[in-house]
Amino acid sequence: MLAASTLIAFAANAAGLLAGITIVLPHLLYLPIVLASYWFPRRGIVFSLALALGYLAMTLTFTRGDAGLVVSVFSRGVVFVAIGAVVSLLSLRLREQEERYRGIFDYSEAGTFIVAPEEAGPRIEEANYVGATLLGSTTKDLIGERVTGFLDDPGAWEEFKARIRRDNAVYEYETTLRRTDGAAVQVLVSGGRLPDGRIIVTLVDITARKNAEDALRQTNAKLNMLGRLTRDDLAAAISGLLGRIAEGMRQFDDPAVRRHLDSLEEDARVVQRRAEITQDYQDLGLRPPGWQPLQAVIREVTSCLLLPGISVRPWVERLEVFADPMLDRVFSNLIENAARHGKTVSQVVITYQIRDDGLSIYVEDDGAGVPETEKEKIFAYGVGIDGGLGLFLVREILAITNMTIREIGCPGKGARFVIHVPPGGYRII
Repeated sequence: MLAASTLIAFAANAAGLLAGITIVLPHLLYLPIVLASYWFPRRGIVFSLALALGYLAMTLTFTRGDAGLVVSVFSRGVVFVAIGAVVSLLSLRLREQEERYRGIFDYSEAGTFIVAPEEAGPRIEEANYVGATLLGSTTKDLIGERVTGFLDDPGAWEEFKARIRRDNAVYEYETTLRRTDGAAVQVLVSGGRLPDGRIIVTLVDITARKNAEDALRQTNAKLNMLGRLTRDDLAAAISGLLGRIAEGMRQFDDPAVRRHLDSLEEDARVVQRRAEITQDYQDLGLRPPGWQPLQAVIREVTSCLLLPGISVRPWVERLEVFADPMLDRVFSNLIENAARHGKTVSQVVITYQIRDDGLSIYVEDDGAGVPETEKEKIFAYGVGIDGGLGLFLVREILAITNMTIREIGCPGKGARFVIHVPPGGYRII
């Protein structure tokens, strides 16, 4: 095609020169210049220069010393080379972008598809190797296949398209696909609309992750049941032991024996309280973490607590944190501890501050505070058993989503707990 257009352009110009036509026919040379520069961009300038020199050599033999015609011929030669250079550069840029796109498309770890929306149904126009493997097919066999044929729920595609129309893009839409062999594959689907109306879709296989989550959930449920049964058996044994101790107190009047029975009863009560604390702890981590509106969590907690003479003032509107579902126990314990151990507490204030390393949530009161020597001990296991959950478990709940807690208040001026939330663990809505 390039050779034919070049020969035709030169033949037409030669015939034109013989006939005295020098204005219109040179434009035919633009066609081979554009073709060569587009198809062979690295040689486009050389080809344009050669073609321009050929045109000059052919045309100057017919100028007969006409200065105006000579200037016109040289000007056209310069334009030929300039057009070849511009088209070559644009073509090179286009090739680079195409190669970059092709590399991303072909070598992505996600299954990638180009879907053409048609009246007969959305059909796969192009697929990469990962996508074809995910569906149990080949890239060649997938071309022209209907997308809805691989969906476990055919209505999912309509919902996916509706979200694209509304938001222009969809991220991490979870659905189930059916491979060509009938096996189910759980995937996260993302996609967006291309300028020509086609849709690019990427799939990430999360089947293994979902299976692991289900297995972990079932294991946690079994451990939860085992813990409940163990706690019930232990509670029954302790209750029986306390009953026998009470019976011994009624039967024996010897002061030494009664002192011994008193110590046994005290030890049994400690075991009983520690068994009771596991009732709160057994659900820790059983359900997955999620985004929780902190203001609503605190208001729900305070509505269930008896706090005579104490006002709780949360200033955390629009703040959400990513935490375990037992986050309410954290604030319930902190507020209850302030009321129980703060002695002179009249108010509890909860605020937050965005910092360079994340976010800090402050829970502070105007009570007696925590002595310097106790600031770390209060989070140790076994401390605060009488308070229910205990600060040990508060720290454990927060640690599930990489949050930390410490006490930084001034003794005598009130307790001040600071909860550090890592970046990505909070959002302002």
